[in-house]
Amino acid sequence: MTGKPVAETLATFEAALTASSADYDTLIGAFRDLVVPADVTDADLTRLYNICYRLLDIPEGGPAVDFRAGMSEWQAGHLTACAAGVIERTLYDPEASTRAWIARRQARFRERGQPIPDDLADDRLPPCLTIPWDAATATARIRPFLTRLESSLRTAPAAHFRLCWNVARDGYPVFQEVLAAWLADLDARGIGWPRTAEAIATARDLDALSQAAEPIPWTECEDDLLPLLAHPHPMVAAGAARWLGALYGSDRFDGDSDAPSLTAILERLRTHPKHRVAVAGGFVCGYDIMLDGLSALASNKMLEAAGFDLDQWVLDVLTFEKDTDYLPNAQALWFYVHEHYAADPAFATRLIDRDRAWIAMMCATELDEPVAGMRPVLERLAADLHPEIAHPARMHLDRYY
Repeated sequence: MTGKPVAETLATFEAALTASSADYDTLIGAFRDLVVPADVTDADLTRLYNICYRLLDIPEGGPAVDFRAGMSEWQAGHLTACAAGVIERTLYDPEASTRAWIARRQARFRERGQPIPDDLADDRLPPCLTIPWDAATATARIRPFLTRLESSLRTAPAAHFRLCWNVARDGYPVFQEVLAAWLADLDARGIGWPRTAEAIATARDLDALSQAAEPIPWTECEDDLLPLLAHPHPMVAAGAARWLGALYGSDRFDGDSDAPSLTAILERLRTHPKHRVAVAGGFVCGYDIMLDGLSALASNKMLEAAGFDLDQWVLDVLTFEKDTDYLPNAQALWFYVHEHYAADPAFATRLIDRDRAWIAMMCATELDEPVAGMRPVLERLAADLHPEIAHPARMHLDRYY
């Protein structure tokens, strides 16, 4: 992948930031042009961090950028999101899984003695970086960014889950070392979810097990897997639930007389005492091997014969806890809900009545077309006191109704 020389793009950023007010088009254009080279230098990477820090209002980068003149709130938010994203993409390789897939495909061609197709290469991907810093230098450079993230952990103790998961899985070695030390320090100071580094390691093991879904006896599952559903850390609980769902989705307990039926295991999850929404979402994530979402359960003949009420199950689970953390190792239950019930105004109304208006809004605005019976739901949502609910509902009403 080629582009403008990084020094030229950095100069564009720096010139734009010397103006009396920031120009959105110039800055967003520079972000689009930005390609960090594989052999990025200390000087250029430091310059890039300082630019992003200024946009994020992190003092170590230099004077903060004035977004007030000539820029909308959305544009300012877009620029800060881009800046944070650039910093994060220097900590880990976001294309690592794609590179691994390409390598596996190339190996198969080699094993068969066949030429590798020209289009089976990773040269169109952003380059994998060689970070030019030792651990001490990397710690000093990234510390302002981590300090900003740390400040949010007192009110949002899971705010670092996604970044730490990505770095643990696909991080550049020096930053894996830096973030491991940072997590240990957070633990020592009692900040964020306790023992998150250990939880991420366990969640990675569970992720591999859920991908493989190898058969295991139910007695072993009961001894080793089910206790993890009650683990104090939500990533471990969700990861265990995903593995359990994958086992049921792959029929790994067929013929095992000790194993509960799918109906019975879903009833257990309905009343799960801790992290219920995360555990239910993890189970659906693992069970959904054909990417059918909740339809994988809705179309199950055994559940239908047992009289299982999926709608009520979803409502009972969601009602248990309102504010749940984002977990990077298992899809959230609300995601499946908003897709499955996108054309169901009656269910969206039930969500609102259960004080789950945000999920109802996600259902009601999912389809880019009018849905019969959804107008009253959207009108009710548009009157919500929370702007993050009311504004999208009003926009959807104006666009399609």
